[in-house]
Amino acid sequence: MHGIRWATLCSIMKRKVSTDDLTLGMYVSELDRSWESAPFESPFELQGFTIQNVEELLKVQKLCRYVYIDPNLGVGAKRYLSNAHQFNSAISILQETAAAASLEEYYPEKEPVERELVRASEILDDTRRVYDQVLRDIESGNKIDASTVKNVVGSLVESVVRNASAASWLVRLKKRDETAYSHSISVCVLGLTLGRYLGFSRKQLNVLGMATLLQDIGKLSIPPYLLSKVERLDKRELELIKLHVNKSISVIRSMDQVSGDIITVTAAHHERFDGTGYPRGLSRSEINPLASIAGLVDTYEAMTANRPYRRAKTGFEALMELYDERDRAHPGGLIEQFIQCVGIFPVGGFVKLNTGEVAVVVQRNQVIQLKPRVMILTDPKGTKLPHPQSLDLSAQFVLPGRMSRMISQIVDPRDYHIDPRELFL
Repeated sequence: MHGIRWATLCSIMKRKVSTDDLTLGMYVSELDRSWESAPFESPFELQGFTIQNVEELLKVQKLCRYVYIDPNLGVGAKRYLSNAHQFNSAISILQETAAAASLEEYYPEKEPVERELVRASEILDDTRRVYDQVLRDIESGNKIDASTVKNVVGSLVESVVRNASAASWLVRLKKRDETAYSHSISVCVLGLTLGRYLGFSRKQLNVLGMATLLQDIGKLSIPPYLLSKVERLDKRELELIKLHVNKSISVIRSMDQVSGDIITVTAAHHERFDGTGYPRGLSRSEINPLASIAGLVDTYEAMTANRPYRRAKTGFEALMELYDERDRAHPGGLIEQFIQCVGIFPVGGFVKLNTGEVAVVVQRNQVIQLKPRVMILTDPKGTKLPHPQSLDLSAQFVLPGRMSRMISQIVDPRDYHIDPRELFL
């Protein structure tokens, strides 16, 4: 399963930490010695534990020089990673500012994915209608109704806060094509998902949502043939493409009561960590932290979408490519947080089980990354099931003599004649 690259991505999910740097709330997944040699008693378990109190913290510090923590678990790990990595960008500053102002949020999952799917579907349909109306208003020269856009973004924010998987799954399954709508909605939902994971306030999430939804609206002024051109663009054509940033800013500025923060994020979402971006060639901490997020999720969505000149990458391939290029286009610390957010098996990704069945990932497992919730689409011979079966890989009832299902590899649905759009009714 992609050999070393698979192991590399798995290793991102844990961090070696000196026991002097441990804090309450961190989840210890491994020790610097075997579990059998550790004189721990309940509630310490072989698979790991959360440090609940000072007594437990002192016990670990007395026994071990270092441990491994899982950043996806526990409330203390994200703050440690933010300080330890220093991100070499303003993302850590944003988190520190949010925390100082008591804006950093912890968003528990309030709705199961099945229930949120219904509401998220309606919100996404509303978002498409609003986005289409914005396009029509721009083409006809009419004034854009900013309040309608704000309302639908606010609804998206609340959906992602309730359950981060529902909207993410739906934007994968409901793509009819690779139009501006498909990309913009996907970028918006993914940006909100990452912002939620990082603990940004609802105010910050709404700014990020508005910016990611509208940041490419200026492409409406770009000749369509340039956006679908298969051959390499020449210098003049590249400069024309780059103009869409200023066009997007002009559209947003024409809207009533739109925060200047939204313009700031939009203006910098194509700036790059190493200074190779546009339009101003900003680098590192010069780039607004929300713009760093907007640029990263925009890149990921572009990589995982079909283009006239190439086939879409799988989520795994895109994550590995981003990781390999860390601290170039995007800050390495943010990329690692992004990988921890979407998980080894991103929602909407297709996988093959050890039984031969093909499934789609419906919901991440925050505790056991390798065992998400999936929807089984085919039998072991590859025949499509008339009624897909939902299965939580971490909570299986296995009869004696039978093997537990587990993911064996990531696959492309087209290799199995599966159209993701058919999964949404």
